[in-house]
Amino acid sequence: MASSVVIIGSFLLAFKAVLIEGSEVAILSVATVKQLGKNNVLLGVLAGGAASVFILLAVRQVFLLFPEAAIDIGTGTVILYFSYRFWRGFKRYYFGKRSFRAKMEKMEADVVERDMLRYGGEKPAMLPFSFINALPVFAITLTEGFEASLVLGAAGTINIEWTTIGALVSLVLLVVISAISYEYLLRVPRWGLDLLAGSILLIFGSFFVVSGLQILFFGGS
Repeated sequence: MASSVVIIGSFLLAFKAVLIEGSEVAILSVATVKQLGKNNVLLGVLAGGAASVFILLAVRQVFLLFPEAAIDIGTGTVILYFSYRFWRGFKRYYFGKRSFRAKMEKMEADVVERDMLRYGGEKPAMLPFSFINALPVFAITLTEGFEASLVLGAAGTINIEWTTIGALVSLVLLVVISAISYEYLLRVPRWGLDLLAGSILLIFGSFFVVSGLQILFFGGS
């Protein structure tokens, strides 16, 4: 397998997975800080992120139990599945005229409402710091992180170093953009991100599947 393709593929897969899934977490985190409190939001994000890293490592270890051909085919299959998910998102946002902003606003309202319902009619100005109050953000972070972890875990079996670099670069970019204004994340056409991600995953997913089949049937790369 060409090392340059492996490096580029691992970096791009990690970068796109974290950028797209992480952007939703970033938008919701910044949008709900005033209602839920900075500490609760931070705890939810960190706890969800830690759980996602555990899933990533577990997925990678499972993949590594198999021979090289199975690793390539399994990795490619996971990547192709998420390519399909992104193409479906592109269809929904571009042709279906769905609004990504409306989706985020609904998720924001749901996150806040789930926490506030426990207080009945007496809603405090700022929720006290506790893991219970961090649970809505934790759930969102883990949900988005789970999907990203599957892609990262698969890519990490090919090249863990560049997978890690791609993920970190994407995280830094998200933090910087969110610190300036999370509105920038909302303004980026979601259909464009889904189209780009779906295309990248389709290319590299197909490459890994073909590489695995080549090793399986011909015994070499």
